[in-house]
Amino acid sequence: MERDREDCDLLGALPLLGAISAYLLFGAIKRHILGPAARAIALGSRGYDDAEDDDEDDDDEDDEDESRHVSGHQRVGELQQSAFAESAALDLSPAAPARSSSSVPSPRRKKERKAARKVERKAAYHALEKRVPPLAAGAAVLLAAMLVFKGLDNVGLNISVGGAVLLLTMLALGVWMATTVFARALKKQTISRATFIMFSWMQVFTACAFAFSHGANDIANAVGPFAAVLDVLRTGEIGQEAAVPTAVLVAFGIALVSGLWFVGRKVIHTVGTGLTAMHPSSGFAAELAAATIVLLASVLGLPVSSTHILIGAVLGVGIVNHAANWKLMRPIFLAWIITLPAAATIGAVMVLVLRATF
Repeated sequence: MERDREDCDLLGALPLLGAISAYLLFGAIKRHILGPAARAIALGSRGYDDAEDDDEDDDDEDDEDESRHVSGHQRVGELQQSAFAESAALDLSPAAPARSSSSVPSPRRKKERKAARKVERKAAYHALEKRVPPLAAGAAVLLAAMLVFKGLDNVGLNISVGGAVLLLTMLALGVWMATTVFARALKKQTISRATFIMFSWMQVFTACAFAFSHGANDIANAVGPFAAVLDVLRTGEIGQEAAVPTAVLVAFGIALVSGLWFVGRKVIHTVGTGLTAMHPSSGFAAELAAATIVLLASVLGLPVSSTHILIGAVLGVGIVNHAANWKLMRPIFLAWIITLPAAATIGAVMVLVLRATF
């Protein structure tokens, strides 16, 4: 009984843990990686070889340069507009709240502005090249470690501790090198586009990791009772363990994809845009935090809701940006409270009906 109470307390704390993890992770990304990009863009910089650095030093042409910068931004495609919007919303100083580039102090003299632009531009690309690779390598090792040390045992692949450490070290080095090469290749892109593309690709892998964690926990929650019922029907007795037929795994996998395809759009919209504005960098942080917590719960054998944990992680990102939608969170939190007693009541009623019938 005491163990069950401790498990319940832990389950209730997991969404909060997801929020805290995402808050800390995205806060660090925003300060150390996105911050230099935001400051460079706020000074009018667009890339490492900006044409504005070659303009003349008079104030009239400085104004014309700014107007050209704005009109250029209006002509870029949707991808760069999204990237610019994310970068422009970043903190211009690590301890300050988010503010737009319009709140920058009065324009500097041309030469001072040009010098500052070069410094911030260099810092922005340096952050992508030197700080993103260790972040990507750490994320890869963190997610892979849970699979190597726990998951492979379930499919009959036993790897020694030394072999696992060697495998994870090789994975970290490979991801670090690949991300470094990719970051260097992005130096030919504008700052906003380079940042956007880098985190877009990283988010692809964290999204896959979160989908994997969803199957490792939420789908397992649904398969467990069904497999137990099949085992009772097959053996005529209740056992401590039940084998899961391959056909059941395939059927539940198809059901998962079908549910996502037909009725998952509203949930995608609520989590992806309703709680706070999400961009590749913030999405990467939220999905990495949520996937880590869900996989950790799976390793410990705790049935949790990946959706609850992801919502907590998204809220953590929203708190960093000072843009969390607390009005939408109220009905979601109320649904969390109602779900457990409502499901228990329906289950009890169904059992009573079946007993009375048979």
